[in-house]
Amino acid sequence: MEIRRNTSWGWICLLFAAQAIGSLGIARLFQLDLRDIVIPIMILSAGAIVSAIFRVVSESNRLGKWQWWVPAMIYALFIFSLSNRAYPDAQPVFSTKIFHPIEYFVLGAFICLALLPALREKGLAAFSARVFLLGVLFGASDELHQAFIPGRGPKLTDVLFWDLMGISLAWAAILIARRFFYASDPSE
Repeated sequence: MEIRRNTSWGWICLLFAAQAIGSLGIARLFQLDLRDIVIPIMILSAGAIVSAIFRVVSESNRLGKWQWWVPAMIYALFIFSLSNRAYPDAQPVFSTKIFHPIEYFVLGAFICLALLPALREKGLAAFSARVFLLGVLFGASDELHQAFIPGRGPKLTDVLFWDLMGISLAWAAILIARRFFYASDPSE
């Protein structure tokens, strides 16, 4: 079954939009002031807009392979913006550790999409090594960044368990989706 290239951009746009809406819901649930998350919401909204634009432009084949890195970079900026402050007034109703695998699942999926040419050209081992290396390095840099934010602190377990869990699930999901739903790579 052949799927048009712009279909992937539709899913990416939908994922950014769902994350923005979900973030608003979580903020309300945790009784956060929406001003505390305006920048992360704007970043997610920008990701949805850029993805929608890429969806339209991809029909004309005017984009190169570079555009597949844009969602990963935007989403990494979203994670960074969330980590750039503490949320002392938040009143979580469940463990916030659940956000690590969710965030890193999305980031991992975007990294996988950007690296699909490496899967085709270099094979599964090279593709996998690159996905996990980039995901873990970003997770480690985010934890290091948190060491400089008052009220936050780095945790190695966040990277080696929670973030890696999300990256692993994304890696598996992209490989399964590629195998069963795409006649060719969506990044071609």
